[in-house]
Amino acid sequence: MNPQLRQTLVTLAAAAVAIWLGFKVAEGSYLLPSVAATIAVGAGLTRLFRLPFDVILTGMVIFGYLAGNRGFAQLMPAPGVPLFPAEAVLLVAGSWRCIRWAFARRLPFSHDRLELIVLAWLVAGSVRFGFDLPRHGFLAIRDFATVYYAAFFFLVLDMARDARARRWLLGSLIAGLLALPVTFGLSELFPRFFQTVLVIHQAPVIFFKGDLAFTFLGVGSLLVFFMGQSAARVWSLALAMGMALWILASNNRAALLGVAGAAGLLLLAGKWRYPFTLGATSALAALALAGMATVGNSSWADAKLQGAADRFHSIVDFSGQGSYMSGDSYYKGHNNRFRAIWWKNVVMETWSSNPLLGLGFGHDMADAFIREYYPEAADDEFLARSPHNIFITIFGRMGLIGSGVWLGFCGILIIRTWRSLREPEIGLPQALWCSLWVLLISATFGVVLEGPMGAVVFWSILGLAQASTLDLQSDQNTGDKIEE
Repeated sequence: MNPQLRQTLVTLAAAAVAIWLGFKVAEGSYLLPSVAATIAVGAGLTRLFRLPFDVILTGMVIFGYLAGNRGFAQLMPAPGVPLFPAEAVLLVAGSWRCIRWAFARRLPFSHDRLELIVLAWLVAGSVRFGFDLPRHGFLAIRDFATVYYAAFFFLVLDMARDARARRWLLGSLIAGLLALPVTFGLSELFPRFFQTVLVIHQAPVIFFKGDLAFTFLGVGSLLVFFMGQSAARVWSLALAMGMALWILASNNRAALLGVAGAAGLLLLAGKWRYPFTLGATSALAALALAGMATVGNSSWADAKLQGAADRFHSIVDFSGQGSYMSGDSYYKGHNNRFRAIWWKNVVMETWSSNPLLGLGFGHDMADAFIREYYPEAADDEFLARSPHNIFITIFGRMGLIGSGVWLGFCGILIIRTWRSLREPEIGLPQALWCSLWVLLISATFGVVLEGPMGAVVFWSILGLAQASTLDLQSDQNTGDKIEE
């Protein structure tokens, strides 16, 4: 066929499709236009970056959960079609990777202990889920997400074995963390715009779950701190400490404990640069506030200092009976009692009903808690399903068996993190391992790994950390062979 004729026919066909899709959008039908737009953008990016579409899609979703958070997590191709971003990646990228693994006649995991324990986690959860699905239906699927998001570990790990794909995924992660302060800050300053104007299907595109936003700021503080090199060192240090100070100024104690835990690991390993910089920056900020409160007689500075003191006090107020003076910390005691009573009820109910296998996915773990803590509340007034502690959630859903697998995973994770920190130089690979503890510690006091916003980021970082470690070990083995 004549090349000019072929180009004309393609142009006409594309114009016809564009007009048809335009009519669909005008009618309020977004499913096919969304699919067409995704394919078009994916094709363009695939050609531009010369990367597989599933790698590009995974990177975009990681970026979306960081920059758009809860708003991005609720996006669907069409109303009533429960295909959220994480599930779309698992469907598209997971199917494609399974085909590749089948043709290559290889398994998606090796005999590495970390990979085997994550596989055991998926298997144990799937067996438990098989018994719960017929009884609880969609609720079981919703709760099972705590387990099946771990599939992102194998997806990202397999993708990241290729150096170019790893750079794309790591770049998407860093880009999302850099965009987070901007989108989060603007959404706090202009909530009306983000909740009523920047919407799709009446749902905001960017909407933050506060505790997760601060947890991600903690992750960003670590990764950005170790990212800068030479000339970029000054701005990366300033941005990293800015993120940390934002957490200190907030009411979020879980993120604060997560950053403190990661800094503690670095300090125990003799890597003092981040902990020292964090401590010095915090001390200078406290001195500045104290000076403003005493010399400048600033009520704002005095309130900030009192709020920080109350937050630190509330961390060790296990009974929740403490009294707090600052206006932004008055509810901390209530918050502690809320968690302690819910945790106690879940543990007691699980232990008395089915300690070995747990209560299962789909079971309402808030029922006994509501009767004790909110005796006058109606059932439909309390919508939370997680007791704000990933360890309690796992014990309640999967019993001692699931908890045993999860504790085994945490044990291997701490060993891998410690080994990475024993390297002579600390860079992004080591920072990835440390950042996992910001998320995991925060998940001990909030809802982080039970939903896609936190879980996809956690398991993706784990895949990148594992791939970076394996790549480093491969380079070291190659170097040893050359020396021999």
